[in-house]
Amino acid sequence: MRRVFIFSNRSLFTQGVDRLLEREPDLEVVGWEADPDEAIRCIRNTQPDVVILTGEDATPRPSADAVRLFREGLGTKIKIIGLNLQDNTICIYHGEQREVQKVGDLVRAIEQPYAI
Repeated sequence: MRRVFIFSNRSLFTQGVDRLLEREPDLEVVGWEADPDEAIRCIRNTQPDVVILTGEDATPRPSADAVRLFREGLGTKIKIIGLNLQDNTICIYHGEQREVQKVGDLVRAIEQPYAI
């Protein structure tokens, strides 16, 4: 089972993603947080396999939140996925970007092994 943490300042959207992912039998959302400091603490405590970041800037260049996760040493242990709310793309922060058509596209990105 893959453990997922959602790091987003958009609570309504976060709740929607949480509801969609809870329907997936091989995924467990272990938490979500908007505050960066609290998110780092929660990520360290819950040790998810994947962190989903939401915003308008999910591009191959990591967002400020993604950079912070890497600086905290979390990007080498956890897959970080940026989810762009404006154009329905995701970026797996090692330089990969894809278009999201349905929740299955996000689920596949979560479930794929993370090659460092």
